[in-house]
Amino acid sequence: MFDTFLKDLNEQGGSVRAYDGCARAARARIASEPQNAAALLQIAYAAQRFVEAYDDQPLSLKAAGEELEVFSDMVNTLDRAHKGGSPQEKLDALNAVAAKLAAQFAKS
Repeated sequence: MFDTFLKDLNEQGGSVRAYDGCARAARARIASEPQNAAALLQIAYAAQRFVEAYDDQPLSLKAAGEELEVFSDMVNTLDRAHKGGSPQEKLDALNAVAAKLAAQFAKS
């Protein structure tokens, strides 16, 4: 469901442009998947944060790896919950990702 974002990101080498494409794709899917709008918006938000942080800045391999790990964790959390999870599991996943996003922005 959401793991396609990670596949596309990895295929494009995890570049700033790849994250930008991920953010755009997530936002585009909201119209056709309103039942997943909150999760898609969080994915778009997380990818866009990466773009804004590194668009005109140098990106070390270490930082790129750490960012990919955090982003992957968020997407996988949402993906697991939305693949047959209960409404409570989906809500818990959304809250967990929101907390991680907030922590990321606090570090920025």
